[in-house]
Amino acid sequence: MAYTDESGLYELFDKLGDALQDVEVVKEKKYMERFLKELVSDSGLASYGEEQVRKNLQMGSVDTLLLSDGLRKLRLTIKCGNCGFEEKKTITKRAGEEDYQPGNCLKCGSGLSIQESVDIVDELSTNADQMTTNTVFISSDFEEGNQLLTAFGGIGAILRYKTGI
Repeated sequence: MAYTDESGLYELFDKLGDALQDVEVVKEKKYMERFLKELVSDSGLASYGEEQVRKNLQMGSVDTLLLSDGLRKLRLTIKCGNCGFEEKKTITKRAGEEDYQPGNCLKCGSGLSIQESVDIVDELSTNADQMTTNTVFISSDFEEGNQLLTAFGGIGAILRYKTGI
């Protein structure tokens, strides 16, 4: 750093920002290394995919929830106004809630409507907070982070104990 005035401070903050970003990537890589290690071991302390991780979160068995920064999904609550049938469905945000047509009720054949739409990242991280689970957002800018998004659906978990799910 060559300056001691205001421009020198800007230069310092720029360099610090780059260094701090590198530290975050290193932390994310360590979480992904641990997740992948647990996945291939016999310990049973890793889980992935929305359904499995959701079940493990409900049980309180997730130590660390790993969410990809590229995860773009909505969790819809769909309900029949006629018979009260209700289901939850996850859709990709690209299609968008406004483009999704829920169709007809499986029980009575009446039309279904969307009652609620929640970003899946918000929903899962809120569930994790309620279970005192650590949530880590993983950048898809590095190999392991991209692997979380493409191979594991953007959702992974390091478990506290083996659940068999």
